[in-house]
Amino acid sequence: MRISRANQTKMKMFRLYIFLLMLALNATTIQAQNVKFNHMALVVSDLEKSIDFYSQALGFKLIDDPTGNPNIAWVQNDTGQQIHLLEADLSVIKLNKSVHMSFAVETLSPFIENLTRLAIYFEDWPGKKDEITIRQDGIRQIYLQDPNGYWIEINDDFFH
Repeated sequence: MRISRANQTKMKMFRLYIFLLMLALNATTIQAQNVKFNHMALVVSDLEKSIDFYSQALGFKLIDDPTGNPNIAWVQNDTGQQIHLLEADLSVIKLNKSVHMSFAVETLSPFIENLTRLAIYFEDWPGKKDEITIRQDGIRQIYLQDPNGYWIEINDDFFH
Protein backbone atom coordinates (compact mmCIF):
# COMPACT_ATOMS: atom_id res chain seq x y z
CA MET A 1 0.00 0.00 0.00
CA ARG A 2 1.40 3.33 -1.05
CA ILE A 3 0.92 6.37 1.13
CA SER A 4 0.53 9.66 -0.65
CA ARG A 5 3.06 12.43 -0.09
CA ALA A 6 0.36 14.51 1.63
CA ASN A 7 -0.43 11.66 4.07
CA GLN A 8 3.29 11.08 4.72
CA THR A 9 3.61 14.75 5.65
CA LYS A 10 0.55 14.49 7.93
CA MET A 11 2.03 11.40 9.63
CA LYS A 12 5.34 13.19 10.16
CA MET A 13 3.51 16.19 11.61
CA PHE A 14 1.47 13.86 13.86
CA ARG A 15 4.65 12.12 15.11
CA LEU A 16 6.27 15.51 15.74
CA TYR A 17 3.15 16.63 17.63
CA ILE A 18 3.21 13.47 19.80
CA PHE A 19 6.93 13.90 20.41
CA LEU A 20 6.51 17.56 21.45
CA LEU A 21 3.52 16.69 23.63
CA MET A 22 5.50 13.97 25.42
CA LEU A 23 8.44 16.32 25.82
CA ALA A 24 6.18 19.00 27.32
CA LEU A 25 4.57 16.52 29.70
CA ASN A 26 7.98 15.24 30.72
CA ALA A 27 9.27 18.76 31.30
CA THR A 28 6.50 19.51 33.77
CA THR A 29 7.31 16.40 35.78
CA ILE A 30 11.08 16.99 35.65
CA GLN A 31 10.88 20.53 37.04
CA ALA A 32 12.06 20.86 40.62
CA GLN A 33 9.37 20.47 43.22
CA ASN A 34 9.22 21.96 46.68
CA VAL A 35 11.04 19.52 48.92
CA LYS A 36 11.55 19.84 52.65
CA PHE A 37 13.38 17.65 55.10
CA ASN A 38 10.96 15.33 56.89
CA HIS A 39 12.97 13.00 59.11
CA MET A 40 16.07 10.91 59.54
CA ALA A 41 15.85 7.31 60.73
CA LEU A 42 18.63 5.89 62.89
CA VAL A 43 19.18 2.33 64.02
CA VAL A 44 19.98 2.40 67.74
CA SER A 45 21.09 -0.26 70.19
CA ASP A 46 19.25 1.15 73.23
CA LEU A 47 16.04 3.07 72.58
CA GLU A 48 15.76 4.67 76.05
CA LYS A 49 19.39 5.89 76.10
CA SER A 50 18.92 7.37 72.64
CA ILE A 51 15.68 9.13 73.61
CA ASP A 52 17.42 10.57 76.69
CA PHE A 53 20.39 11.78 74.63
CA TYR A 54 18.37 13.52 71.93
CA SER A 55 16.07 15.04 74.59
CA GLN A 56 18.73 16.25 77.02
CA ALA A 57 21.57 17.16 74.66
CA LEU A 58 19.66 18.45 71.64
CA GLY A 59 16.26 19.46 73.06
CA PHE A 60 14.16 17.01 71.05
CA LYS A 61 10.82 15.91 72.48
CA LEU A 62 9.27 12.47 72.26
CA ILE A 63 6.24 12.55 69.93
CA ASP A 64 3.58 10.01 68.99
CA ASP A 65 4.80 7.16 66.79
CA PRO A 66 1.96 6.13 64.48
CA THR A 67 3.58 2.76 63.68
CA GLY A 68 2.70 1.31 67.08
CA ASN A 69 5.99 -0.61 67.05
CA PRO A 70 7.49 -0.76 70.58
CA ASN A 71 11.01 -0.79 69.09
CA ILE A 72 10.55 2.60 67.41
CA ALA A 73 10.43 6.09 68.92
CA TRP A 74 10.00 9.43 67.19
CA VAL A 75 11.58 12.61 68.53
CA GLN A 76 11.14 16.14 67.18
CA ASN A 77 12.74 19.52 67.82
CA ASP A 78 11.04 22.92 68.00
CA THR A 79 11.50 23.51 64.26
CA GLY A 80 9.69 20.28 63.35
CA GLN A 81 12.75 18.23 62.40
CA GLN A 82 12.27 14.61 63.36
CA ILE A 83 14.53 11.68 64.09
CA HIS A 84 13.01 8.22 64.08
CA LEU A 85 14.91 5.89 66.40
CA LEU A 86 14.68 2.19 65.52
CA GLU A 87 16.05 -0.28 68.05
CA ALA A 88 17.83 -3.05 66.14
CA ASP A 89 21.24 -4.61 65.46
CA LEU A 90 23.70 -1.78 64.95
CA SER A 91 26.73 -3.98 64.18
CA VAL A 92 26.28 -3.87 60.40
CA ILE A 93 26.42 -0.05 60.25
CA LYS A 94 29.81 1.59 59.70
CA LEU A 95 30.03 5.04 61.28
CA ASN A 96 32.58 7.80 60.66
CA LYS A 97 32.69 11.56 61.18
CA SER A 98 32.38 12.36 57.46
CA VAL A 99 28.84 10.96 57.55
CA HIS A 100 27.08 13.15 60.09
CA MET A 101 23.95 15.18 60.69
CA SER A 102 24.24 18.83 61.57
CA PHE A 103 22.22 21.19 63.71
CA ALA A 104 22.66 24.94 64.08
CA VAL A 105 22.29 26.82 67.36
CA GLU A 106 22.07 30.57 67.92
CA THR A 107 25.07 30.60 70.27
CA LEU A 108 27.56 27.81 70.70
CA SER A 109 28.74 28.65 74.25
CA PRO A 110 25.50 27.78 76.14
CA PHE A 111 25.21 24.59 74.12
CA ILE A 112 28.75 23.58 75.07
CA GLU A 113 28.00 24.41 78.72
CA ASN A 114 25.05 21.99 78.60
CA LEU A 115 27.24 19.27 77.06
CA THR A 116 29.78 19.79 79.86
CA ARG A 117 27.01 19.60 82.48
CA LEU A 118 25.81 16.33 80.90
CA ALA A 119 29.42 15.02 80.65
CA ILE A 120 29.10 14.62 76.87
CA TYR A 121 32.43 14.62 75.05
CA PHE A 122 32.86 16.85 71.98
CA GLU A 123 35.75 17.63 69.67
CA ASP A 124 36.78 19.70 66.66
CA TRP A 125 37.00 18.29 63.12
CA PRO A 126 40.59 16.96 63.53
CA GLY A 127 39.55 15.25 66.78
CA LYS A 128 40.97 17.48 69.55
CA LYS A 129 38.84 17.16 72.69
CA ASP A 130 36.93 20.25 73.87
CA GLU A 131 38.09 22.27 70.85
CA ILE A 132 36.07 24.23 68.28
CA THR A 133 36.66 24.24 64.53
CA ILE A 134 36.35 27.66 62.92
CA ARG A 135 35.56 27.45 59.21
CA GLN A 136 36.96 29.97 56.72
CA ASP A 137 33.58 31.74 56.72
CA GLY A 138 33.78 32.20 60.51
CA ILE A 139 31.17 29.57 61.43
CA ARG A 140 32.17 27.71 64.60
CA GLN A 141 31.46 23.99 64.83
CA ILE A 142 31.91 21.05 67.17
CA TYR A 143 31.34 17.32 66.75
CA LEU A 144 29.92 14.81 69.18
CA GLN A 145 28.53 11.31 69.06
CA ASP A 146 25.22 9.97 70.27
CA PRO A 147 25.18 6.81 72.45
CA ASN A 148 25.22 4.67 69.27
CA GLY A 149 28.25 6.34 67.70
CA TYR A 150 26.43 8.53 65.16
CA TRP A 151 28.33 11.76 64.52
CA ILE A 152 26.57 15.08 65.03
CA GLU A 153 27.87 18.50 64.06
CA ILE A 154 26.68 21.49 66.04
CA ASN A 155 27.43 24.90 64.57
CA ASP A 156 26.47 28.53 65.06
CA ASP A 157 25.18 28.99 61.48
CA PHE A 158 21.65 29.60 62.83
CA PHE A 159 21.01 32.95 61.17
CA HIS A 160 22.76 32.39 57.83
